[in-house]
Amino acid sequence: MNTIEMPIGLEYWTADEVAECLSYRRHLPVDYQWEKLYQKLWAFLEAAHHATPLGGDGSNGTVETPDGRFDLDNGDKAGHWWCKLTDVEADAIAQAYISEVR
Repeated sequence: MNTIEMPIGLEYWTADEVAECLSYRRHLPVDYQWEKLYQKLWAFLEAAHHATPLGGDGSNGTVETPDGRFDLDNGDKAGHWWCKLTDVEADAIAQAYISEVR
């Protein structure tokens, strides 16, 4: 469990979006192996119950409307896995989000 507060807005991001779209690597200590966090984020996605549906035509679990994509009950959203990060990992993601998205 970490003590870093999750930035407002990040709760709508899925673990894979964070892994692939944020430059958290540059905010990690030089001795931290960034691949460890990358793999951890993808593991959250794989373990998620009720993952965010993919965009599409509504078939095969996909969804056309944003409502399904932004549902915070989706198990791969940051609110479900943020508490499982270390302080170092959470701080790096928070810094990247604040500097790149806000």
